[in-house]
Amino acid sequence: MSKPGRQRIGIAVVIRQSSVLVGERPASAPLPGMAEFPGGKCESGELPRACAVRECQEETGIVVEPQSQLTTIDWDYDHGSVELHFWLCRPGADLPEDVPLQAPFRWVPISELQTLRFPEANAAVIELLQQQIADPEADADPDADGAVL
Repeated sequence: MSKPGRQRIGIAVVIRQSSVLVGERPASAPLPGMAEFPGGKCESGELPRACAVRECQEETGIVVEPQSQLTTIDWDYDHGSVELHFWLCRPGADLPEDVPLQAPFRWVPISELQTLRFPEANAAVIELLQQQIADPEADADPDADGAVL
């Protein structure tokens, strides 16, 4: 259950090989021009996991399979308060390697994420992904918050 006054957001952090699916926020949205993972507002009664899968398909055109919840972050922006539910996802098993993505989404090597301008609330997730690249064995061990990659 989300905290009063906070909008629940389901976010798909989609990993394929050593890349992650990243888009750019439109000029008409809050935080325009910033990098983002596919995701959006949970509908009434919708669980964040289901929201992440739905939003990813709507925004990118690909179906994903949620693997585990990375973390939940409460954040206060000037435009509102959010409860961000980050879900580690993989592309569906039958997804071709060369499947076209809907703009503005693209595959970005995890090692290059720090070169993109993400909203501040994404920093912990980007750090988790960077740690995974530095130590591939880390995916078997939960971090201090219990999140698993």
